[in-house]
Amino acid sequence: MNQSLIFGPVFAMMLLVCIVGVLTFRERVRQYKSMRLHPQKAPTRKEFSAAMQDMRCADNPMNLFEVPMMFYVACIGLYVTRAVDLPALLIAWGYVFPRYGHSYVHCGSNIVMKRFKWFVASDFVLIALWLLWGFRLVSER
Repeated sequence: MNQSLIFGPVFAMMLLVCIVGVLTFRERVRQYKSMRLHPQKAPTRKEFSAAMQDMRCADNPMNLFEVPMMFYVACIGLYVTRAVDLPALLIAWGYVFPRYGHSYVHCGSNIVMKRFKWFVASDFVLIALWLLWGFRLVSER
């Protein structure tokens, strides 16, 4: 199997980061304009959160750089150890879809329990990816 196929899900995650970045930027500009607030008046995350009214996407970029880092590590690890196969590829794509669901809910309705279910689903898939990679590494010896 072409080992570089593992980067398809990685690029899909990067696309999600870009989409959420644009949504967050648009949301922040709209809030600054509607409140007639100069950005320098809220330079820190704490001051920004206190000043803004409804920033659905504001925390989502942070969510895309916490646990997903372990996804990127696993994908790079699978590539480097030449352990990419169809199950690994399917599980990697299986991680991407709930992350999109999580961001969609977070930047949309922001119903916490719905968002939490997407988050937990992605975590279970990530654990499966790591277990598969670990099994591949151990079974090589």
